[in-house]
Amino acid sequence: MSQVDSPKPPEKPLRLFFSVGDISADLHAANLIREIRKLRGDTLIEGMGGPLMAEAGCKIHHVLTSMNVMWFSRVFVQLHRFWRMLRETLKHFETARPDAVVVVDYPGFNLTLARCLRKRRIPVIYYISPQIWAWMPGRIRKIRKRITKVLCIFPFEEEIYRRAGVPVEYVGHPMFDHLDQVGVDGEFCRTLREEAGPALIGLLPGSRVQEIQRLLPVMARAAGLIARDVPKALFAVSCIEERHAELARDILKGFDVPVRVFTRRTLEVMKEADVCMVASGTATLELTHFNTPMVVMYRVNPLNYLIARLFMCTRYIGMVNILSGREVVPDRLLWRDDPKGLAREVLDLLTNAKRRKEVGEALQELRTKLDHPGASRQAARSILKVAEELRGRVVDGGSQWPA
Repeated sequence: MSQVDSPKPPEKPLRLFFSVGDISADLHAANLIREIRKLRGDTLIEGMGGPLMAEAGCKIHHVLTSMNVMWFSRVFVQLHRFWRMLRETLKHFETARPDAVVVVDYPGFNLTLARCLRKRRIPVIYYISPQIWAWMPGRIRKIRKRITKVLCIFPFEEEIYRRAGVPVEYVGHPMFDHLDQVGVDGEFCRTLREEAGPALIGLLPGSRVQEIQRLLPVMARAAGLIARDVPKALFAVSCIEERHAELARDILKGFDVPVRVFTRRTLEVMKEADVCMVASGTATLELTHFNTPMVVMYRVNPLNYLIARLFMCTRYIGMVNILSGREVVPDRLLWRDDPKGLAREVLDLLTNAKRRKEVGEALQELRTKLDHPGASRQAARSILKVAEELRGRVVDGGSQWPA
């Protein structure tokens, strides 16, 4: 009698854990999670992150984006909370070991988490990796020891990691896909443009409370000076959350500036603005998508200014300038307010036709280089491939994983 093979037991779903601390990374992680679910719908996904990840189907253990702080003094006062979340996460892995951990941006916390996971032989995939080419290049040694694979979003990063011996794949920047998909409210844009008159100037101080408190006052002072030369200009502020909008309105009460404050209208303001004053960060690339001229700035206290200059590898803080290798748009890291300087730069971009044309051409060239369709889908495929290949295997830490 022939022996019939017993059926193979069904394969367990893959288990992924995400660690995401930045508000903008919450969006990119959410889009990535949706792509993973399209490719493999039974994947169990949990982690630390924000509300957009939860909407995409991630079980959130800690809202890490609520601790979205920058600069050394701000991080220091939150250390006890970071360590508590780290301990609780590692304790969770004792009973629910993931097949892979996906860390997104937020290098201070995520590289510490990766060090702990290396000891536990859990694969770690870094998506939107640290910008070691601009800030703290020594981190690449930690990445080589602790990270299983890097999924980079800028094309030139791939060679940097490859030369350092880090397994890497270029997947493209997910922001451009997202902007192509979401679109803007055309009716709101038309209304805003009609109200603006001769000039619409965006004030985009960032997504963190501390950024709004530090940057919006100096932006408002600059706006007051601009309004003297362009008296019918309209200024527009857009915030991610209503509580941020209320904070912005309170700050702006002290300034005699024709300004409107909106919630969740950032893309519309970016598209319609003639010029934007913007905090350095992802928003500069969003403005690149809309080909909108900008003045990039950040305001820190004198101590953080000195520390930042010690660790910076570039003279620029704006992503547009860093990626272009030159000052395409005005770029200012301030340790004291300089509203006159900011106003002068904005007025030049408003009134100097030759300068506007040069900036527009440079932004268009940069977008062409960075726009890589299907970035989130490609990243999702790579994550699932690594998790599947290393499932149940002992990974000897860092980049020492089987090809």
